[in-house]
Amino acid sequence: MAVTQALAGFTLSQADVLCFAIRKKIREKLDAQKMKFVEGCLRNGVHADVIEQVWKDFEPFARYGFNRAHAAIYGVIAYHTAYLKANYTLEYMTAVLSSDMGNSERIAIAVAECRRMGIAVLPPDVNESEFGFAITPKGIRFGLGAIKNVGAGAVESIIEARRAGGRYRSLDDFCGRIDLQRCNKRVLESLIKCGALDAFGPRAVQIGHLDLALATAQREQRDRESGQVGLFASLGMADEIVAQPLPTGPEAPKRELLGWEKELLGIYLSEHPLQRMAERMGDVVTAYLAELKEAGDELVTVACVVTSARKHITKEKKLMMFAQVEDLTGTVEVTVFPRTYEATASLWNADEILLVLARVEQRDEAPKLLCEHAVRFDDVGIAEIRRVADERRQSLAKRARFLRPANGNGGNGGGSAGLPSRQPASPPAPSPIPSSSAPELVIRFREALDYERSIAIFQRIQLVLRSHGGPSVVILELPRAAGGVRRVPTSFRARPSRELAEAVANEVGGDVVEVVLPR
Repeated sequence: MAVTQALAGFTLSQADVLCFAIRKKIREKLDAQKMKFVEGCLRNGVHADVIEQVWKDFEPFARYGFNRAHAAIYGVIAYHTAYLKANYTLEYMTAVLSSDMGNSERIAIAVAECRRMGIAVLPPDVNESEFGFAITPKGIRFGLGAIKNVGAGAVESIIEARRAGGRYRSLDDFCGRIDLQRCNKRVLESLIKCGALDAFGPRAVQIGHLDLALATAQREQRDRESGQVGLFASLGMADEIVAQPLPTGPEAPKRELLGWEKELLGIYLSEHPLQRMAERMGDVVTAYLAELKEAGDELVTVACVVTSARKHITKEKKLMMFAQVEDLTGTVEVTVFPRTYEATASLWNADEILLVLARVEQRDEAPKLLCEHAVRFDDVGIAEIRRVADERRQSLAKRARFLRPANGNGGNGGGSAGLPSRQPASPPAPSPIPSSSAPELVIRFREALDYERSIAIFQRIQLVLRSHGGPSVVILELPRAAGGVRRVPTSFRARPSRELAEAVANEVGGDVVEVVLPR
């Protein structure tokens, strides 16, 4: 910004417009700003070569860049936060949690970090919690302001009444002392469901008793506001709402309690749904989500809880899904392609506990799962996922034999192992001795295909390659569904030619694959 002011006479607002155009790579605005910059520089007598060089120096900032002062202050902030986390861990994590209120994903990450460091994050409690997260002798107490449907006014009323009259003793006492104009029924239900009133009894029983407690408290508050006093108040003694004992009754099912917590707090706080299944995981689970980086591109079976899912319509107008799942160790995105989604569509509901058979896709820093099959985590599901996993692994083994030479000479004959043939195959033509200097012949697939269709196309390409034997190794370039390309060397060797390219295009379609001839 200072450079544009000094050379072109830009105002601060004009310089900011130029910086925005550079950052966002908006070509129309960038061209217009360049013209203004050049005109301003020429008016100030700046040489054309200097103008051009300065503009070239601007361009790298369209990717990512900032000056040394910016870098230095980032370094200072990083040092300060690292120091605080290492030396004042409890205070630092409490501040982080409070700063992230309103963002359930950030709260979940911070809570997981607390658990990793052995810091207990306690559920909200109307007798201990503040608006934000607070330090207690037992750990960090969840803030009332981080509960969904509970606003700042309601929290202020709860804390003010607690400071004025001491700890709340029961649900009736709580309803009678808070400001019911700021704490409506929805607020109270949310407090009960997330566990903030657990000291007063089972949540399901409290919800059943809430209407009576509210009616009593509202009547008492109306009487006070209208000037009516009770017998004890006329004698100079304070009237108190007598706490009625809660009726007996069963608590809500554990799964429902955890569902309430997840809905209102954004995380499973008291217990994770998978903890109840932990003993059975060893029988079927082959990887935890935190271990996927070390899993390579293997087929894995994971136990997980669905946290969110969104549908997507492909170019072929078919439904697929992207789901976010989590286990006891972390979270990951699962891609469910149309064929798999059609068979498992009823399973991808929030809070559903699933066993997922998937291939690991190592991309960037965050692995993803490409779903092969999914079932509910029960006895029937365990048996089914084992059967499907065995079938998939056998299929992958056949595919590996298809892509890997069966012997050292790399002839085309070894490439057909494990493939079902649609028609009797003629004996392969003898291949010349491969030359290490021979260029590669690349067969590039134009779109990502499922396994069955890929195999069918490989078979048809193989028929063409048999009659075009040569020294060049055939490389398949397979697009990944989530982006990127995977290069797969095959056992086939062929002689690159336009005739070969035309024959492949005629056999499988030029819109399906492209034969890239070496130059």
